[in-house]
Amino acid sequence: MKQHQPQIVMTLIVGLLWLMSGSVHAADRTVIANQHAAGAATVGNDMHSRLYQTAMQYVQSQTQGYPGKVNIEIQPLDSRIRIAECALMEGFTVQGARLWGKTHIGVRCLQSDTKPWTLYVQADVQVWGEYAVTGLPVAQGSAVQPTDVVMQAGDLSKLPAGIITDLSMLAGKQAALNLPLGTVLRPELLKSVPVIMQGQTVQLNSRGDGFVITADGTAMQTANVGQVVDVKVSSGQIVKGVAQSSGKVDVRF
Repeated sequence: MKQHQPQIVMTLIVGLLWLMSGSVHAADRTVIANQHAAGAATVGNDMHSRLYQTAMQYVQSQTQGYPGKVNIEIQPLDSRIRIAECALMEGFTVQGARLWGKTHIGVRCLQSDTKPWTLYVQADVQVWGEYAVTGLPVAQGSAVQPTDVVMQAGDLSKLPAGIITDLSMLAGKQAALNLPLGTVLRPELLKSVPVIMQGQTVQLNSRGDGFVITADGTAMQTANVGQVVDVKVSSGQIVKGVAQSSGKVDVRF
């Protein structure tokens, strides 16, 4: 029995070495597989990042003229979505869509070694600014004065479209109906008050670089603030000008 012990021990050692060798090879395969997965994830994340940046840059460029401060939130794509490599992308919006509030931004691939693709991401475009609210009740037909209004701050994208954001927009306007205290002012709640009536004698101011010429004339039609009106001067000539809130007409050269 003792004579066989060295042979048995040798057999066990060989077997353990073989098992350890198999474990090492298996471990090596696992590491390599993980490295490939990490590499694929890196490529995918890079494309996701570029898509996100393309969408963000597009929205930023399209909202530069918005009133107030614009805050843009773009929801990243699901990390499981694979995107083919793309050398050139561009952002766009679906026809009729507004970059205002919750919306979708399209990103299309224009240059790819594979088939070009188009994807959409969700976005929330918040516009923080001031808007006009009645500080006291205004009766129907009454002129809306700056003293009747207070400016409040908030997310304009969550308010009705076309709200008044500048007091100058109230010039020559009156209430189209009764406006209770705290009414958010919108164009449909107001109507223009004519500042010039047809046949009225008006003062015509002709302005140029360094000079102003004043003359009287007769308005040929009724006009609201900012509208073009024809004025007949004493010589019989018809001069076109822009009606002002003061009731005067400005002509610029």
